Amino acid sequence: MQLLAVCSLLVLLCVSARSQNQICTIFTEAKKDGFKAMALVGLAQNLPDSLLDDVVPLVAEAFTMGIQCCSDEPLEDCNRDVADLFQSAVCSSETLVEKSNLKHCCEKTATERTHCFVEHKAKIPRDLSLTSESPAADQCEDFKKDRKDFVESFIFRFSKRNTMLPPHVILAVTKSYGEVLATCCGKGETEAQTCFDTKKSTFQHFVRNRVNELKALCIVHNKYGDRIFKAKKMIQYSQKMPQASFQEMKGIVDKIVATTAPCCSGDMITCMKLRKVLVDEVCGDRSVLSRTAGLKACCKEHAIDRGSCVEAMKPDTKPDSLSERYDLHADIAAVCHTFTENPDVALGKLIYELSVRHPESSQQVILRFSKEAEQAFLQCCDKEDHAECVKTALADSNIDKMITDEIEYYKNMCAAEAALGDYNFEKSMMVYYTRIMPQASFLQLHIVSETVADVFHDCCKDQPGHLVLPCAEEKSTNVLDSTCNDDDYSSINPRIAHCCNQSYSMRRPCILAIQPDTEFTPPELDANDFHMGPELCTKNSKDLLLSGKKLLYDVVRHKTIITEDHLKIISTNYSIMKGKCCAAEDKEACFTEEAAKLLAESVELIKA
Repeated sequence: MQLLAVCSLLVLLCVSARSQNQICTIFTEAKKDGFKAMALVGLAQNLPDSLLDDVVPLVAEAFTMGIQCCSDEPLEDCNRDVADLFQSAVCSSETLVEKSNLKHCCEKTATERTHCFVEHKAKIPRDLSLTSESPAADQCEDFKKDRKDFVESFIFRFSKRNTMLPPHVILAVTKSYGEVLATCCGKGETEAQTCFDTKKSTFQHFVRNRVNELKALCIVHNKYGDRIFKAKKMIQYSQKMPQASFQEMKGIVDKIVATTAPCCSGDMITCMKLRKVLVDEVCGDRSVLSRTAGLKACCKEHAIDRGSCVEAMKPDTKPDSLSERYDLHADIAAVCHTFTENPDVALGKLIYELSVRHPESSQQVILRFSKEAEQAFLQCCDKEDHAECVKTALADSNIDKMITDEIEYYKNMCAAEAALGDYNFEKSMMVYYTRIMPQASFLQLHIVSETVADVFHDCCKDQPGHLVLPCAEEKSTNVLDSTCNDDDYSSINPRIAHCCNQSYSMRRPCILAIQPDTEFTPPELDANDFHMGPELCTKNSKDLLLSGKKLLYDVVRHKTIITEDHLKIISTNYSIMKGKCCAAEDKEACFTEEAAKLLAESVELIKA
């Protein structure tokens, strides 16, 4: 059994059902370097205990097989089911089976064996570390010496640590990191390190965002099921392609939903096969393609990049024939007729009509309005005077006002972020979340406040503000979904747990409605909690931010309704103390004396 099969299968860029030679189709569309890279991803993700030296010969073998499968006399294995071929190849090697603890899987056959492989991979520990901590000079030397070897090593290490990421995401991460090195390695050694440190932060931010997006996608699908997930996708792609009809969009969305379960379970072979079929079919529909400029541009991209391009696509121009607003009440007879026969189709059509007209809206606002409309339809559509009934039921529900109010909220948040600056805004988020959930640990609140601050840092860049709402509310909801999924908040704070169990579209408004927790009994205030010493004088900006957030956390959880003025006094006193003691000859003695004073002053303000 040729282990090169492993690659093609694991590679995850599979073929359409029309293809007679799966391996050749992959090889041709991914091209030489793409084929090798995807083979490497697949092997590294499924064989985490292997070394790069173990895998490189298998990648070379896969490359040879790709050439043979595209020859006039392709191998018989070229037409074999890719999943079965991959598993048989792995199971035929006692060394690989033993190294990767796959004996229990290899004792199974057919579908059971496939499920076992998928479950085994899902249990592999994940580590989001992005690179080794070797100095920029060393990385630059390796990068300049042999760029292909460097990239190969990066793909291998990153894939082993991130076993549930699709190959196209890993390759996008690799490309981004390569751009960092290409920019920095042309400078002198000191400049290169400075450049690398600066760019690395941006790069890590990019990776964290992409991973969080994928994670949130799967959380929504797993928690709320196909119905909500389908509604989200209907909004997302109707906003991007307002020229497509409802029926065309429904077909696209149904196919997208079909890819989600295997992708979220880690069955990347099925995931990428369905993903490729989807993109091929969408890009093959000349009718839709001729009317959607953004989609047309994406379909010209390399096969590996098409899907990611479509996901990142900005909304196309609305068709001239599209009215500015959707008049639900004028269309209510048809809506109620459809709703009575098939509620999901009626709601899908409503969501579509709203989405194509409102690219400036978030998915959550449209879902909130649709939820209210659904209740009105349930109440009214079987009545004789259904039109008047629906109008009365939705009298206080105005989609335009809902969108305007939310845009105003996020614009105000962006104004605050601009006025405070990144670090102070992050501190303000720390204060906000500590007030409403003081029971949470510092680490939990540090991560939440940092991630929320990142959301506004990203979304507030949209200067005209046209897309600030869909950007900020989608990302904010992703943070909440991830937070609710990762922690058992019922044991931390029942009000947060209540919001975590709300409907998908109401989670964020639920959190915003929570008032400071005045019933929390904090532990005794301890001077050791504040960690203020000479180390403050040598810390970098990130460490100082962390130190400042810890001070605010300790203070606010002792009095969740402490005023902003009192917090400002404590922060100012902290800065004065740091400046004074860092300039002192005996820093240790200064901090010992001044920290005690700061603590005493803070206690008085907390009691006030």
